[in-house]
Amino acid sequence: MSRFLPLFAFGLIFVPNHAFAFEELQDCTTCPLMVKIEGGSFPRAGNINDSPVRVNVDYDYALSRCEVTVGEFAEFANATGLKSKGCQLFRTTGDIDYPEGGWNDPGFRQRDTRPVVCVSWNDANAYAEWLSERTGQAYRLPSESEWEFAARAGAGHESKWYVRGNLKTGEAKCATCFGSDVMGREDELTSANVGGKHRNPFGLADMLGNVSEWTLDCGDGDLADSPVDGSARLDDSCGKRITRGGTFHSDWAGLSRFRVSRDEGRGRNDLGFRVLRELAASGIDPALERYASSGFESACR
Repeated sequence: MSRFLPLFAFGLIFVPNHAFAFEELQDCTTCPLMVKIEGGSFPRAGNINDSPVRVNVDYDYALSRCEVTVGEFAEFANATGLKSKGCQLFRTTGDIDYPEGGWNDPGFRQRDTRPVVCVSWNDANAYAEWLSERTGQAYRLPSESEWEFAARAGAGHESKWYVRGNLKTGEAKCATCFGSDVMGREDELTSANVGGKHRNPFGLADMLGNVSEWTLDCGDGDLADSPVDGSARLDDSCGKRITRGGTFHSDWAGLSRFRVSRDEGRGRNDLGFRVLRELAASGIDPALERYASSGFESACR
């Protein structure tokens, strides 16, 4: 049963450090906490020096407020018998293969409240399909355009977006986001608990930094080749998928521009995902009208 928790009876959740109101829903007590994203447009460009292309996302959707956590993914893995399949580990001296690794052993100490990593695109997609079957709702990975629209949260074609992602010191988990460079310190180069740094104006946490995230789009084309209507660029046979958002070892100035094509069948310990839930075409989804007085059981608080 879907659950929508308002802070007031009007059905809006107000966050003290933002002058914004967020509509949130959760389709089950262990499902990801979702935030409603109202449609709009944004200027897509890889850099401030590039000519932007207007992308129109003219529909509403819900996106998980945080990256899918280890605890949320574990429920899926246990229900389906998913086995770990190895992982590529980031190291300051160069990436290494870890055949014994997987979502439950990413090469560093993991917690249920951290983003799940060492999952392939195929695993992330399977989780979304399982969540759809479990809830009766349409879950999937976001397209690159849907992801960027949500990450920008109203940011335009401006240098402060491309350089700092409109973030202040300490508002993201990255190698230089706290004012000093932690590269080379392996004890500091791990993910952090979800939702603990900052929420953007759309109410989403960790869109930049912590771990990069899978999208639906095939990863063999340039940014200029992507659709401008919010849909994903798909081929009959992808092989690679676009990842966005930057990681715990990225430089601050590279987070908003992070766009890397990865093999869809291979996981990394700096790569996770979040899910999108399609909303009713009428714009009025029954889940957003339901009220519950108890708290979320999600780690994304």
